[in-house]
Amino acid sequence: MALEYIALIRKDAGTDYWVNIPDIPGCIASGETEEEAKAQFAEALNLHLEAMKENGQPLAPPRSRDEVLATEEDEYLTDYVVEFKTF
Repeated sequence: MALEYIALIRKDAGTDYWVNIPDIPGCIASGETEEEAKAQFAEALNLHLEAMKENGQPLAPPRSRDEVLATEEDEYLTDYVVEFKTF
């Protein structure tokens, strides 16, 4: 079974682009371009999920795009879906 989480791409003035998934706190990556930030985030997310699994930390169930965006208070440029198999 695959899980689909909503990732947000952000950029503040004078910073690189950065990506996070609000439903998976503690995992953030950045890059000079949106594409680089997304690639860096994919790598960081894999490591983050491995560590969660090894430490027996539960993974929060994914929320829908509408739920994530309705509760997001910080500005973001765009969102996209990150899909991975359950652990």
